[in-house]
This record gives sequence, structure tokens and C-alpha cells, in this order.
Amino acid sequence: MKKLLLASVFLASAGLASAQVCTPNPLYADSLFGVWPDTTTNFVPGIVGEPYFQALDLIVPQDAGAVNPNFNGVLLDSVKFVGINGLPPGLSIACASQTAAPCTYLTGQLGCGVIQGTPTTAGVYPLTLTVTAYAALFGTALPIDQSFGGYRIVVSEGVGITELLGPGLGGVRNVPNPFATRTSIEFQMAKASEVNVRVFNLLGEELWNQTLQGRSGANRVPFESGNLQDGVYLFKVQSGKDTFTGRMVLNR
Repeated sequence: MKKLLLASVFLASAGLASAQVCTPNPLYADSLFGVWPDTTTNFVPGIVGEPYFQALDLIVPQDAGAVNPNFNGVLLDSVKFVGINGLPPGLSIACASQTAAPCTYLTGQLGCGVIQGTPTTAGVYPLTLTVTAYAALFGTALPIDQSFGGYRIVVSEGVGITELLGPGLGGVRNVPNPFATRTSIEFQMAKASEVNVRVFNLLGEELWNQTLQGRSGANRVPFESGNLQDGVYLFKVQSGKDTFTGRMVLNR
């Protein structure tokens, strides 16, 4: 459970900027709380001199006990990202704040943030995230400071090391979602590699298939709805051993 607030902390961390820098992935809209990716999946690796992008999605839990068992039963109002230590040189964070205050996320609402930039120095960078959770107690907002570890970003010099890391597929989503006639399946890669993108209906029947040479950094594959009926469809992005399955909604 600690990993969840950690993530919500971070996503709330997602920002030194409060502009609308991202769109939450509706794949997670039905979840009660959480952060995606979590510390087990971790962040996509980076390469010195190559553009880096990592999207994050989060839902702050209403019960503070999901973040810290010591506060079980205490209701949260919001979580504000305070800072992050250990970010690789050249990278920065930005968040889509859900309130007038910068980098602040409300409970029960799907939010997002991004890590982006161009790393300049190779290494393994463990991250420490600090947030302030505001608990509703006796009619007032009680601030609770929390710090979390568990995330890391690995930055390599180039081909020699990244061959061991694999393609580093991450930040997968489709935009817009829902969509009427056309959407783009977006993803990030740590290094260039062949990518296969497929679309299925909920019965598992393959409706569309495209193989392409993905490039390091941001990638975008357009998808046309054609004669498909309105409804929910699955898309699968695969590169080497890295696979991601998402959900998209067609609504004309």
C-alpha cells in the first residue's frame, strides 16, 4: 500500500509546472486508487543525449491508511507534490494540477504528470519523492508530510548498455480517448527497435495489425475507426519482450 501513495505522491510530484501537460489514461479511470507505473514496473530507462518521456497516472485514495497504516481511517482531501531528489541531470517533471494550487491532486480523481527532457549523464538514479497530504480532521485541513523511495531511472551511455535493457517500452496510451473516427497510439522507447501494434475486440478477435520500426523517444501510430461499431476495444503494443495492453473507447 505504501507504494500507492508513493506513486500518488510522485504524480502529484509530476509538476513544477501547472499547465495541462498531459491527459490521464482512461484505462485506469475505474480504479479506486493507485499510481501507474508502480515501483515494480518502474520508469522506462533513458539514454544520454536522447529525448526522454515518461507518463504517469494516479488516483489519490480517500483513506490515508492506504498510504500510511498509521493514519488508517483518516480521510484525505488532497495531495500536493513538494519535491523530488535524485532526478537525472537534464530531466524535469511537470504536472496537471487539479486545483488552483500548483501540483495538487484531489482524492478519487484520475490525474497525470510527466517526466521529460534529455538526460546528460549516465547512471542509476534512485528517486526520493516528498509530498504533503492534507487530511480532513475536525473541519480543518491537517498537513501530513511523507517521503517515499522505490522509483529509479537508469540512464545509459548508448548501445553497449541499452542492449541489456531491451527496447524500454513505456508511456503507452491512445489520444484522444474516447475517440470518434481517429486516434493515435503513442509510446516511448529507450532505443530503436521493431514494434508491433494490434487492435482487438473484447472477444479477442484481431481487427488491425501494423509492424513498424520504432525510434528512440516518442512514437505515434494513427488508427482509423473505419466501420467499427461504437464500444470498447483493446490495443496491444509489443517490442521484444516488452508488452503493453490498453483500452480505447470508440464513441461517435
